[in-house]
Parts: sequence; structure tokens; C-alpha cells
Amino acid sequence: MAFSFTMTSPKHYIRSTIRHLSDHVRKTSRRKRLTVLSVSLLNGRFKAMSIINDLVHLSWERPGIILKPEPLRQAITDAIRHTEFPGRHISILVEDRRFISLNLQLPMMSLTDRIPILERKVQQVKTWEGPAAWRHHLGIQARGQQNIHLEIWPQQFIDDILLICEELQLDLQQLAPLSALTESQLSTLPVEPGEATILISMLEGNVMFIAGREDGTSFLIRHLAPAQDWVSLGERIGTEVNRTIMFINQQANLTVSQIWFWGEEKRLTLEEVQPHVSTPILPFPVNPDWQYWLWVGATLPMNLSNNFTPPEVRRAPMRKNLTTAVAATIVAIMTMCVGTTGIIEGYFAKNQRSLQVVIQQAKALQEDQQLWANRLVTLRHKRQWIQGITSKTSSLEGPFLGYLGTLPLPQTVLKKVSITRTPAKWEVEITGSTGTNLAETLLLLEELIAQLAAGPYHVTVEHGWRDQLLAQTASASTHETTGPRYRFTLKGQIS
Repeated sequence: MAFSFTMTSPKHYIRSTIRHLSDHVRKTSRRKRLTVLSVSLLNGRFKAMSIINDLVHLSWERPGIILKPEPLRQAITDAIRHTEFPGRHISILVEDRRFISLNLQLPMMSLTDRIPILERKVQQVKTWEGPAAWRHHLGIQARGQQNIHLEIWPQQFIDDILLICEELQLDLQQLAPLSALTESQLSTLPVEPGEATILISMLEGNVMFIAGREDGTSFLIRHLAPAQDWVSLGERIGTEVNRTIMFINQQANLTVSQIWFWGEEKRLTLEEVQPHVSTPILPFPVNPDWQYWLWVGATLPMNLSNNFTPPEVRRAPMRKNLTTAVAATIVAIMTMCVGTTGIIEGYFAKNQRSLQVVIQQAKALQEDQQLWANRLVTLRHKRQWIQGITSKTSSLEGPFLGYLGTLPLPQTVLKKVSITRTPAKWEVEITGSTGTNLAETLLLLEELIAQLAAGPYHVTVEHGWRDQLLAQTASASTHETTGPRYRFTLKGQIS
């Protein structure tokens, strides 16, 4: 019996083995059973549940309210002990009244042009001192406008969470707002082909609308502002749902045949909303149970658009495992070579130190590459920010129209908005109509003028618009009119 043995280059063998090992680790990690500590911090209330090998083990709730980092660190430490959690991964869902969610409409533009505009908007609306962290999600595109959902958090809050996890030797996988639960459930709802569906959710007193297509992807996210005292919450939600359905029908040419409702019965029920909406509203299939939602929060994918965990923190466990596996493989290869052939043993004995130096140099080069890439991105953002501020020909129409869309204008229709740049200033002309009497029209326009003057653009409206309304009142006494009662034109300058 004859045997054949082919001698290959040791370097080639090592590279091939490491490549196969990397593929094996990646495939193994995808099917690895879930072991994670799932935590929710909802307006200071702390709950935790340990999941071990895809099975719920124990849950624990801390009494009282957490407002500072040190009590939060102690709460996570106690949760690990009470739930008997043996692992390192942690997932955190957060709801905090300090955080901000916005819906914007901007003209279609590239990512490099969009980032400086969103950064300026974040700096305008944040309500705390210090830097802010933000994530954005692109929604529906219609008539040259891009719908954008923006989540804004204090950077200090995220830094405190990262420091706590580092001190407790935990790997943070997910740090997301509570609204991520609602978004994740959209894909579980049945939708007919060519149609859309709307999910209404009310968690922690916050009302949220999410519209999605048949494939379960969301294309419109809205957060409902608190209702006035004289309007019931059910009626307010019904009105906004009807507006959302009309917008989807007009802009996306999609029909909404059914609506799903997931709410807190102590604050709002389906029966309070249905009388104000003609489309059928169905109860969400799953009864809200916080142990179940802690499970859902732990299984959310790490690549969510609203995951505030920094990318380098999310990749750290994989790098650590891969580094350990590579080191173990190198040791195994060296041991095998020593046991099988003296030639390979001599080769490694002679070049072992050189191999370690090369590996260390490669790691140092990778770290330098990442550092310079981060610096390049930071410089690019700063340059775009400076250009956006100092440019004499900067575009103001899109952001100003987006700002007008955020103003509450009851019984008022804006028909035309004109912005003209002169050498000295911006000229603004707003034309519209109202569907109410003279007294209420005056109040509505005075409130609009005050908001324009106090807002981020500081529009000074010229006098004369009242004379226009009074002239319409005199002419209305001689003949009957139909449609809007008063038409108005506001002219002014942006100071």
C-alpha cells in the first residue's frame, strides 16, 4: 500500500486555516443560542429578565425610580444576582421624557448633504446642555420630499451606560428606544398585496402611528403630541389616523383596509377611537405582557436604525471571539506541526518571534487605519457644517417649508409660500385662507405671526394684513361667498 504526502507552504496553510475558521465562527455565531440580560428603563422604572439558551430564566423589578448613573449601575448589578444571569451580553430598552422624536420632510438629497441639515436641527431642538446623539430613519418619498424620522438622545446618557457596562464587564448589544418594540411588531401583521396597514400603539402614555407595506417594512412613523383639554384622546387619535390614511392614499397610492390597535387600557381603549374612524380597527393579537416584551427587546436585530450602541462596541464581542479563535488555531497548528514533522517544527522555532511581530504590526496598522478613518469622517462633517453656515448661496426653502409643516394651523390652509433672496435679506410671502369668522381668523393669524417671529427663522411680518381682512368683511356684506371665508397674505423678512 502506497501513501502520498504533499508539502505546502506553512504561511499559505495558516492563511487558509484562519479563513476557514473565520467562516466557521461567523456561521456558528448565527445559530448560537440566545443568552442575554434584557433590561427596560421606562421613565426611571427598572425591570430585568435573564434569558439563558433561548429560555426565560428569572425576572426582577427594582422598586423606586432611577434618575442617576450610580443607582442604575447598582440596579444592573442586583439584576445579575437576582436573575442568576451567567453571561456577558445585555440589551436595554429606554423611554425617557427628556428624549426627542421628530418627523421631518426635506427635499431629496444625498447623505452628505442631509447630515449637516439634520445636525443643525438636532442642535436647535435639544433641551439639555452638552452634546446630543441622534439616529434617523428614511420613510416615504413623495413629490420630491423625503420623510425622515429622527431620534435624539443626550450623549452623556449613552456614555454613562457604556461606562457601566465596561465596569461590569458586559457587552452592550442593544440600546434602543421603547418605540423599537412597536416597529418590530409591524412585520407580524397580515397585509394584503398592494395595500398598507397602520399600527397604533400607546406605551408609557406615548401615542405612535407606524404605517407599513405588505413586506413588513415601515415607511411612515408619527408621534402624536398631547391633546388639548377640550378634545378627548380618542377623538384626537381618530382625527390624526384619518389624516394619515389620506396622506398614504395620496402620496403612496396605497389603500389602508385595516388598522391595528395596541394600547394601555387604563389610558385608552379601542372603543374610544373606532367611532371617529371609518376603517375597521382590530386589537393587537398579543396581550401586552412586559416579560414577553423584554423577550422581544432582547431578540431585536443589532443593526436597527435606532440602536444607539456605537458600532465599535457592537463589534467588540465578535472581534474578541475571533482573536481568541485565531490564537487558539495558531497554537493548534504549531502543536500539530511539532508532532508531525521536524521540518515544520524547525520552521516555527526559527520564525515564531517574527510571526508574532508581524501579527502585532498588523493589529497596530488596523487600529491606526480605524483611527484615521474616524478622523476623516469627523473632518468631513465639520467641513460640511462650516460650508452650510458660511455659504452665501445656502438653500433655505426646504428647511423653512419643513418648519411650517410642524406648526399647528387649525382651520387654516396654506396655498403658497414664496422665499426670495435679496442682497440684504430673505423676503417671505405666505398666502392662505381660513374657514372661520373674522375674530377667530385674527387670533389665528396673530398666533401664526408670533410663532414665525419667535421661531428659529425670526420672520418679521409687515403691517397691512388686517386691512386686507377688513376689506374682505366689507365686500362679504354685499354678496354671499362660498368656500373659505377669509383669504390672507403675509409678507415679511427673515432677520
